[in-house]
Formats: sequence, C-alpha cells, structure tokens
Amino acid sequence: MAAKSGGLFPVEPKEITIPTFAPPVATNKTISIPNNSPFYYAAIQCIWIFWQVELEILDTYLAPLGMTAVPFGPPGTKPKFGCASINFFNAAALYGAGFPGSPGVAGFNETEVNILAYPTAVEATVPKDFTIEQFICGADQTKRIGAYRVWVACDDAVAVAAGQQIFFENKFLTPYQYSVPALNNPGVTAYDWTCYDDLSAKTFIYQGHVDLSGLTSIQSNPTEWIDLSYVTTEARVAASRRNFFGTPDTYLAQSGLNKAVTMKYGTSKHDMRRDMEKLIGGREPVAIQVFRSPSVIAEARPYWADV
Repeated sequence: MAAKSGGLFPVEPKEITIPTFAPPVATNKTISIPNNSPFYYAAIQCIWIFWQVELEILDTYLAPLGMTAVPFGPPGTKPKFGCASINFFNAAALYGAGFPGSPGVAGFNETEVNILAYPTAVEATVPKDFTIEQFICGADQTKRIGAYRVWVACDDAVAVAAGQQIFFENKFLTPYQYSVPALNNPGVTAYDWTCYDDLSAKTFIYQGHVDLSGLTSIQSNPTEWIDLSYVTTEARVAASRRNFFGTPDTYLAQSGLNKAVTMKYGTSKHDMRRDMEKLIGGREPVAIQVFRSPSVIAEARPYWADV
C-alpha cells in the first residue's frame, strides 16, 4: 500500500513483510526485512511474446485506471491495434542475508500479462509514430510507453510479497512446471511451461509452447523496460524501470513465426485465464524476444588428480 505523497515518487516502505517458515514445516508467520531498492537479479532468462490486439479491447482494461493503449502503426495512418504481451521468465536473486526458511538465494518463475500503454495524463508527450516491431527494437527513447501488468503469476512467496509491496504489482502465488533451453538442460530447444492457478497444481491457467527452430533473430536494444502499475490507494499510475544488461534476440515477422507459438488455456476459474483468452486467445504473434543473462562460472567434469 502506497503512503500518501506528493512529488514524483511514491513513498517506499522502509521494510516489507514476507512469509517465513522453519523447514520443513510451513507456518503462517511473517517477518520484516529491509527494502533495499533497487532489486538486482543475479541471473534471468526471459521469453516475451507479443500480439496485436484491437485498441477497443485494450482500453476496456486501461481507461478506468487512467491509462491508454498505444496505437501502433506506420506514420500517417490511424492505427486500430495496440499490443498485448506475456513475459515468462526464470530468475535467480542473491539476497546477501539468510532468514528463516531462506538459504539467502531465490530462484523464481513468473508470467507477466501486459498491455503496452501510457498514463493518459501525459498523452501529449507520447510518441505514436512507429510500429510494434520498431517499439520492440527500441524506437521509444522517451520511455513514456510501458507495460501495464494486468497479472503477474509467480511461484515464490517472497517475490510475490516484494512485488506487491514495493512495485504495486497485481501479483499472486502459484506453481509452474516447465522445461526450457538452458546450458544446464542440454538437448532442449523448445520452451514448454504450465502456469497453475493455485498451490494444489490441479488445474492450470495456461500452457505455453515456443519452438524457435528455423527462425532468424536480430539483436535489439529495448532497455530500459518500463513497468506500469495502478496504485489503488492513490488512484494513480506508478512506473518502475528495469535495465537489462545485454541485448535480446528478437524474432520479427517471418515465415514460421505464427507456428512457433502455441497457447493452450486450461479450465481454471482464475480471472487471469479469462483475461488471457480475451487479450490473446488464438491470435497469431507478431514478435518474440528472448533474453538470457550470461553465466559467470562453469565447473568442468572431474578428473583423476593423483596420476
């Protein structure tokens, strides 16, 4: 909850409250830890998928919150479409301190369901003269355009608490099952993941499948990435900036792109499933981006040192 404030910045909490437990038995206890913003990721692998969506649909989500969907199209045209995206990622963070139930490092996985948007109050300063593909590659250097996170589904309770309390995310706790390409997962070339709707993992919200085999990518520079959140207690739009220290592989329109992505929706009654079907449904993607942070250490196979 944001404290009432003026000026440019919401008042950040000095501490955040997180769940804790004494392994192996979980409890409903909480503890307070310092808010050491900004938050640094030790490693991350992301896959973004972008879809073209009618502006009328997007604005039903945004208008009540004081935001507007970005109309993407070539200069001189009157675009009818904006953009929705999902970002599924695997990440790790080093806390630098352990606390009950935590070894001081966290691996977590998320889905962010986004609409590319801007606060309506700053409309006069928002550029609207490029395509979705140009935006994805870094055309907006005003950084007025951001991703409004309709939903964030995460499998780590501490990350959920931090996301809600520091960055005002509409975030909830739920498990994943996945197998994605990685240096420590040899032979895997496709991305497959399932986002469940609660800790029982009995019903799922959606399943994603992406196979980039045969597609050609380019390097791009979209960083820094702007995240938008609606702060209910102040009825205002807040933003935060994420800097990706590297360049993603970007897959733009080409033969086979539409066949590379399969989205399947489950029987979950969670509102995230309903919104994903409304925003994405069976639409064909217009672009895909992949970002992988580099590894920092590699330990090779053992050998006999006594010969």
